[in-house]
Amino acid sequence: MSYVYTVARLRGMENHILDSAFFSRLIDSAGIDEALKALGETSYSQWISGAANFDKAIDSEILATCEELARFVPDKELIDIFRLPYDFHNVKVLLKGLFKVRGGESEGRRYDLLSKLGTIDVDELTNAIETEEYGFLPYGLTDLIPQCWQLWDQTKNAQAVELLIDHQMFKAMLNLAEGLKMADVIQWVKFKIDAENLRSAIRLARMKYDSAKALAFFHEGGTIRPDDMAKLLNEPQETWSRILSYTDIGKVLGSLQESGDMKIALSDVSKSLDDYLIQVLENAKYSMDAPANVLLFLLTKEAEARNMRVALVCVAGGLDKEFGRRLLTNGR
Repeated sequence: MSYVYTVARLRGMENHILDSAFFSRLIDSAGIDEALKALGETSYSQWISGAANFDKAIDSEILATCEELARFVPDKELIDIFRLPYDFHNVKVLLKGLFKVRGGESEGRRYDLLSKLGTIDVDELTNAIETEEYGFLPYGLTDLIPQCWQLWDQTKNAQAVELLIDHQMFKAMLNLAEGLKMADVIQWVKFKIDAENLRSAIRLARMKYDSAKALAFFHEGGTIRPDDMAKLLNEPQETWSRILSYTDIGKVLGSLQESGDMKIALSDVSKSLDDYLIQVLENAKYSMDAPANVLLFLLTKEAEARNMRVALVCVAGGLDKEFGRRLLTNGR
């Protein structure tokens, strides 16, 4: 199926993506009112009506982008791969709320934390989980949710339930990618799994986990086996980039370790990995018929949204401006 028309449309839309220089200037705003005024000439202006609602406004911009793309992208699954993590986020929020309610907390539900960016209508998902009518749910959720309840009843361990949900999320993303039979999209999902596993490895190393206990935290499906990720915990962290030098993601870790500081903030690691997951798709820019351009555009838009949140939170909270700039993702 030809993607020439789709890529041409995306090229036009790219002209409206805000760059890092804009966000650096936004962080310099004297206050939130001045920052919101600076957004008046951007696509975000249609959603932002005041300082209190900018977070929902950012989500509205991303949702509108997804809906616009759905009108001309031939394979909707490309958009679903991007949106699917928000479905699994919503499952976590709903289940955590019900766990608290069943534990006696009448105010346990947090509907305000639900995202409309998922592929499943929020009201339908909420109703399905609260009434235990899971039969129509996609992505393996029909079987997953009862497993989550069983695990919770046995352990009362919310972290273990979250991990079970994440395992299924990555499995579902990989299934969607493999169904498309697009090699670069499949590879990107595998790299995304590697990135999450590396984040986990760094967190677990700081918590002094050994490899045996840590194995359950790593997801299947990446280019690096969970066993090999777990083995990193038996090695000094300064050797990790060398051990992973045969992988793409090893280069990310190597650049971070060049500073000589193995106590790098996890926020810096996450930022570098987010940048990496955009960079690995950038070869698609050189093709006017590559479907991966759809995913690349969505990731760039998502990076823009992250930068918007960083800048506005920084200004609204009076946070250190240089710290805010350090958190900006190099989406464009």
